[in-house]
Amino acid sequence: ARWTGYETVAKAMQDDNGKISVPGRMFAGACGGVTEAIFAVTPIETLKTRVTDDMRRGTGNYTGSADALVKILKNEGPMGLYMGLAPTIAKQATNQAVRFPVQFYCKQFLTGGDKSLETNPLYNGAAGAVAGAVSVLLTMPQDTVKTRMQGEEAKKLYKGTIDCATQILKNDGPAFFYAGTWPRMIRVSLDVAITFAIFPILGKYISFPY
Repeated sequence: ARWTGYETVAKAMQDDNGKISVPGRMFAGACGGVTEAIFAVTPIETLKTRVTDDMRRGTGNYTGSADALVKILKNEGPMGLYMGLAPTIAKQATNQAVRFPVQFYCKQFLTGGDKSLETNPLYNGAAGAVAGAVSVLLTMPQDTVKTRMQGEEAKKLYKGTIDCATQILKNDGPAFFYAGTWPRMIRVSLDVAITFAIFPILGKYISFPY
């Protein structure tokens, strides 16, 4: 979903020489982030958060992800999987608006613009790790709000995304928005590095639609 959204918009943003401006890459990245937030990230993250929350609280509402999926659909309908959609869209759009251009220009710097190294996993991975770290610093507040909004008690505690952010700021202080930054930065940097290292290689052997 992410790459399809990005590549589709990126191609439309190319000039006559096939180049894309920095704002163009950022916009294409944001579109990729919105696409993945709607079609993949939000429902998956909602399930993960609900099950994790249930285990932490010891409430025993779910026996696992499959059970949580069935019960959420039965009791809350499909929209139950989309709690926290707004902060997830904001987070993923910001993530990819940062990652794609940062990764591209970081790779250009590392390779000196050498086209023969365009799909080299080492350079793509290293540039991806930098992009992942930068995106974490810019999206921690959205991630904190998203996690709260997808929790089991979110409907009872918060009126919406803005109310959730306001309550966190009031009750926990601004620093709480950045709680857990380092563990997330390590995880995300590795994740993004692997993704950018592998995808160009797969593109050589698999016919992607875009």
